[in-house]
Amino acid sequence: MFLKNSRPMQMKSIRAFILALGFLMLIVSFGAASSQKNSVTLIGGIQRSIGEGQTMGCEKIALRPKDVIRYFSTATEVSFSTFHYESIILPCAFSGKLRRNGMVYGWSINAAGAGYLYPEDGRENLFFLCYRSCAKALPGLMGL
Repeated sequence: MFLKNSRPMQMKSIRAFILALGFLMLIVSFGAASSQKNSVTLIGGIQRSIGEGQTMGCEKIALRPKDVIRYFSTATEVSFSTFHYESIILPCAFSGKLRRNGMVYGWSINAAGAGYLYPEDGRENLFFLCYRSCAKALPGLMGL
């Protein structure tokens, strides 16, 4: 009699275990996908351009590869309209190439925190602004 009652209990335990294992696998795969969502890798070096005339201290700013990666990981992607009305464009910028989520882009970051990604495949440009978390992560870029 003990064996008859324990069999359904074992089946319930196995079903619960399989369900829990499936749920765990779902969480792990979602976490892996979201961690790759904003995967950014720099390709090549960083070019610097400073406008002529009053440079507003641009010559004092430098961006390292890890700063570019941090920028595109913390800056907020915005619409062209928002970018147009909220961005500040100073006479110094940094540019180069990067790979983001498997795609290659040309990139540009202005000293005041306005950034662009130019897809090599001809898709529309992406626009970024450096709000609070980004400014905190990159104080040298926003300090002018």
